[in-house]
Amino acid sequence: MTSLAYQLQRAPVGVIVLDGERRVIAANALARRLLEPVGGSILGADLASLHPDAARPKVQWLLDAARARPGEPAGMAMTLPFGTLVARVTVMEGVDGTDAGWCMIFHVPEGFSVVPTTVPASGDILVKLPVASRSGVVLLDVAEVAYLEAEGHYTRVHSEDGSHFCSLSLAELGRRLDPSVFLRVHRSYVVNLRHAQAIDRRDGRWSIVMAAPHAPLVPVSRSRVDLVRRRLAL
Repeated sequence: MTSLAYQLQRAPVGVIVLDGERRVIAANALARRLLEPVGGSILGADLASLHPDAARPKVQWLLDAARARPGEPAGMAMTLPFGTLVARVTVMEGVDGTDAGWCMIFHVPEGFSVVPTTVPASGDILVKLPVASRSGVVLLDVAEVAYLEAEGHYTRVHSEDGSHFCSLSLAELGRRLDPSVFLRVHRSYVVNLRHAQAIDRRDGRWSIVMAAPHAPLVPVSRSRVDLVRRRLAL
């Protein structure tokens, strides 16, 4: 007889478990692929931080609705960074009968493709980035990139010699850059860890001092602080 954990990992739905503070404490493989399009870990992250700003009130409403009627799962269509999914949430009960958090299950629409977050195949890893120049397009060596910043549907590439415009999105670049070197530290930023010079901690907020003109500070989302700690042995 297969275990429940094994069945959940094989299920064609995304499953995440939240504690009472809305932090993700468990997730199956599909949920991780859906919510980690640029790498990193969702474990320990606040659920709202994994959604666009416009979707966060809906996420909170869904959790509140499930808690208000614990015997009746709440459901709704949710817009995530990668598309619209149907989600259902129910309250979890602890061993002492108290509210222990939530379980969220979301169904992937038929025909919807999910980009895996494992290390990309060697043929897909970018070694050069196409950036705009006065004469057309220049191919920038990825080793020279200090960090990437989302600029609408495009990306601003920052290097030691200045900033450059790239027509690829931050999500696309994140999927094709070496995850052992590049790390998503914020919804709008991906950093090259080899260009990290120092950590700035003020008022409880973290930033990474990058090796680029004027030593810019790249903000670290609260949900990514533990990940940055692990990757930089802090």
